[in-house]
Amino acid sequence: MTKRILIGLACFAPSLLLGAGVLEVRAPGYGFRNAEYTTSHVFIDEVAGTTADIEIRFDPQQANIVDVEVFSNLNRRDLATTDKGVGGGAPDGMHDGILPPNGGQITDSAADIDPVTGHYFIPHNMTYDSELGLWTLTIPATRTGSYRLTARFKKSGDTSWTWYGLRDHCVVVSPITARDIRLYELNVMTIEASGTLESQRSTWEDLSDRPGALHTATNRPNQWDLDYISDLGINWLWFQPYHPFGIDGRATDGQTWIWNGGSPYFDGSYPYALGSPYAVKNFWQIEPRTSAQYNPTDSVQTGRVKAMTSFQNFVADADAAGIQIMPDAVFNHAAFDVELGQEGVDQWSGSAGWSPTNEIRNREARVFSLDGDYYKRATSTSNTALAPDRYDFGKWPDVKDIFFGRYAALWQNSESTDKQKDEGDWFDYTSHAFNGFDGGSFDGITQGVWEYFAAYVPYWLEKTRNNQNTSNRNSTSEDFGGDETLRYQFDAEGIDGLRCDFAQGIPSRAWEYIINVTRSHKWSFVFMAESLDGGEVTYRSGRHFDVLNENAVFAIKEAGSNADLYSIYEDRRNSYGEALILLNTVSHDEANYSDPWVALSRYAANCAIGGVPMIFAGQELGIANFFGYDLMELNAGKYVPHFKTYNAMMPAWSDTDFGNDQLYNVYAAMNEAREESDAIQTNNRWFLYGDGGNANIFAVAKYEEANVPANLQDVVIGFANLDRNNTQSDNFKIPAGLDTLIGLDDTRLYNVVNLAAYERPPAITGRRNTFLWGTPISGANLKIGGFTVQMNKVPFSAGEWDTAPYEAQYLRLVDVTDPLEVAIDDIAVNGTDISVTCTTTPGRYYHLEASTEGLDSSWTTVLSNIKSEETTLTLNHSEEGVPGSRFYRVLVSYVKLEE
Repeated sequence: MTKRILIGLACFAPSLLLGAGVLEVRAPGYGFRNAEYTTSHVFIDEVAGTTADIEIRFDPQQANIVDVEVFSNLNRRDLATTDKGVGGGAPDGMHDGILPPNGGQITDSAADIDPVTGHYFIPHNMTYDSELGLWTLTIPATRTGSYRLTARFKKSGDTSWTWYGLRDHCVVVSPITARDIRLYELNVMTIEASGTLESQRSTWEDLSDRPGALHTATNRPNQWDLDYISDLGINWLWFQPYHPFGIDGRATDGQTWIWNGGSPYFDGSYPYALGSPYAVKNFWQIEPRTSAQYNPTDSVQTGRVKAMTSFQNFVADADAAGIQIMPDAVFNHAAFDVELGQEGVDQWSGSAGWSPTNEIRNREARVFSLDGDYYKRATSTSNTALAPDRYDFGKWPDVKDIFFGRYAALWQNSESTDKQKDEGDWFDYTSHAFNGFDGGSFDGITQGVWEYFAAYVPYWLEKTRNNQNTSNRNSTSEDFGGDETLRYQFDAEGIDGLRCDFAQGIPSRAWEYIINVTRSHKWSFVFMAESLDGGEVTYRSGRHFDVLNENAVFAIKEAGSNADLYSIYEDRRNSYGEALILLNTVSHDEANYSDPWVALSRYAANCAIGGVPMIFAGQELGIANFFGYDLMELNAGKYVPHFKTYNAMMPAWSDTDFGNDQLYNVYAAMNEAREESDAIQTNNRWFLYGDGGNANIFAVAKYEEANVPANLQDVVIGFANLDRNNTQSDNFKIPAGLDTLIGLDDTRLYNVVNLAAYERPPAITGRRNTFLWGTPISGANLKIGGFTVQMNKVPFSAGEWDTAPYEAQYLRLVDVTDPLEVAIDDIAVNGTDISVTCTTTPGRYYHLEASTEGLDSSWTTVLSNIKSEETTLTLNHSEEGVPGSRFYRVLVSYVKLEE
């Protein structure tokens, strides 16, 4: 039999010479590792021109080697849509990112490796290092994307290449901005709804308070908008799907818990007005009912046009507010009655007369998997398979499975136990149907499925880039005269990322193609994979995705101590390397905590480490188990906020509990601290235990870069009280090893400010600029004696919140040794009020001192730790009985300059 599987990257040929050897790769954040089925995650900024070196070394373990090459598509995402032909000859009508050419026929000629017109995968010549006895090469990662690499060699006299032959090493090059995602998940029609009727739903206009917004609750102000979310410290919004809902096959009723004004009851067959948003009817349109302009008497087309305008306006408003948009994308499955869209007409139209609103099942049923055998395609409307291809947790009865081809991790039928864990990493590129031994049905129909979904993001970027970036492309260094600020604005337009529902149910090769096509339009686009299995399944998703929405949510909920959390985070680091993990406590399909403050305590830990911390809609208001939403659906054995019918958060919005009201402030403080701190955003960390072994205090040291002096980088030591009911304290020392990593100097003096200090404007402010240690501590004493941390319990009264609030402590280390004196530009006197103005550096802390004599021993600090936000700062001070002569000076502490 002939099975064309992708071994050794694009070595697409019936037979190959395979000789493994030892191939190793090193990237920032990793040591040298065996390249066989491993992954490197790196982060770059294309506008700033930052890069990440990928170091490769290869030992063919054979004699008489004359030529060695790395074979890869690294940095060549823009060529995923080229068509060089399978045999490397004439074009074959399919993108090389879908149907790869024969790698054996691709050379290092100028034509083949040309960065604009060359091949998608190309060879890179390695150099022999006589000292190491290895062939070596370093390739700087310069463009974001999803890539793979392998190696090949020739011996003296060889005419063909011998390939490494084992599974590829993957390189995920993510935008640096992904490390600063502070995420919030919501449903458009629920977040600001005033009730459970269609007329009470919320809309795109509500979310940005555009003129004409629909607000039916006259007794409630417009509470949720872009200002509300920005003040919460959130910069990304994850939306549940907002495309038109499927009708045929949708769920129409089910078990529902009803708040009923605080007198709840259960309805075993509560009617569902919407069905599931994850049963998408049209991937290229917006659900009409998400628009305030929707009228039930409108035609389908009129309603969709109105909704498109409403959506485009909202994205423009979000762009202006600096809020990124992450739709929930469902590519693994679709509604029974999913429509073609114009892209589907272009892909599969077999005759004239096809329309974008035609249902795919009635035009090209082979887009779907075959009922009972997921290795095959459906042949008609009557035998399309339910999704997913799994038999270990049941089917989703309202969606059909999309066929992407046959690959290692695909279940065939109910006998394919644990097939999702298969790490064979092969894909069957043969065009004939599966015959029991081989065959992938990878012809124009299935290849068109890949192209169909790869067109999704460019289409929606085109629809939402409606200001400067009408060309729907990445900026170049020639744009705007190279002005970086304008380039960032240009690139940022439009939607910004995808949360990919059941991403594990699509072959890795398809994701690689989809991601690279997307990034050729927007380099900073972020992909998050839902891959809840963990283990082998999520590891496979991690070979292509920036962010992993995996099963840490369950373990975090069960964690009972700091050690439990440390273990959870370390397990993910060991499994997925530098990949970013979604750090949430609940989501649209997971049950909530019974106590909102326990959920917040876990968020305090999540927000202090590298990854993507997430808040689910209403957590900042106090939702818990059955409280907060009007309707809860029993879904897969868990009660979750209803999204298959009109729902509202009126119980949460109407809650007057003062304690719950403070959740917003505490969440906001942590998010703002994370935004402020480069150290918190990184994966560089060291978990700490106190001298007393207090298991209720989570503690982690974060640093921007290893072995850099503390006064030249950002260093933060984060603490969270995991016990919301009791005050906890312990003493912490800087352990040996960590002192070197964070650049601690024994002879210098340090103090700390809490970046996450609780504030409640206008009553409680300024706490984030206050040094916490009455006396600075030397680096030596931080190691020998340490410092005491007290973590307050959740208060029960306003007075307690004012004096001993529950808060995370994200303590930024500030070098206060010998503060520098700053020149004073102006002093204004108005009676006893003194205003001192000086030129300052944003991000540094300034102190005003006064003296009656001007001598070294006579200075008194009258204002301290005032952080400058601009390039000038005015320090206002009032002195009673100011004498005729008074001296003032301004000092600045050593702290890392903000970029």
